[in-house]
Amino acid sequence: MRISIDKPTKTKTRVVNDIPFAFGVVILAAGASTRMGKCKLLLPWGEKTILTNLLDQWRSIGAEQIAPVIDPSNQLLREALAHAGFSPSDWIENPSPQLGMFSSLQAASRWTGWISTLTHWVISLGDQPHIQISTLRELLDAARKNPARICQPALHGSAGHPIVLPANNFRELAQRDISNLRAYVRMHEALRLRVPVKDPGVFENLNTPEDYARWKPKECAESGLQSIPPLALGQSDRGMIVKNSILLKRER
Repeated sequence: MRISIDKPTKTKTRVVNDIPFAFGVVILAAGASTRMGKCKLLLPWGEKTILTNLLDQWRSIGAEQIAPVIDPSNQLLREALAHAGFSPSDWIENPSPQLGMFSSLQAASRWTGWISTLTHWVISLGDQPHIQISTLRELLDAARKNPARICQPALHGSAGHPIVLPANNFRELAQRDISNLRAYVRMHEALRLRVPVKDPGVFENLNTPEDYARWKPKECAESGLQSIPPLALGQSDRGMIVKNSILLKRER
């Protein structure tokens, strides 16, 4: 299955109440997919893959830049990214993905390839293609109106993903000696804005074949899992696409 996206396009920063708002997206794709047994981002998702669905999804709602972080040993994902228009200079390779997701976030925070006009970063999980576009729009709208807040979708009082971080908070991740993003957000509870949504997908991840079967679009081929080669011994799909320096066309 060949993966492709539109060519990069420079865009104009949106301004709300004289405050610029331009967001980049970090796609966390560093998990080992041990429970799924396949590289999650390469699974079919409708007529696309999870990878291309995520790229198209964020492009359609105005991302200025998308940057995945990956495990350098995941050759299948590297090839898929190349087909999707990424070059090796367009992603960050986390040399120690076994240290967990936060190590990938810190790699993204340290990365020097982000365009200088970004004001916010979305931390997007690579196994949440099922989140509704309307939910992402609500989250981004809240972030535009509250540019100094850490914005997180919430349902019945519980917070989920993705998370929108202002630039200063995103940059601070690289300096923090903590184990996970949840701990960081709790340290800044006064800044957190829980954005009410009606989408239960903000709590769900595609960790197992059963999760995939429950959430995949109806038009997905029944052979979805069988169509992706199993992870080879010693190979993982860890990584978080950090530099698809692709500048994306905003939806008008």
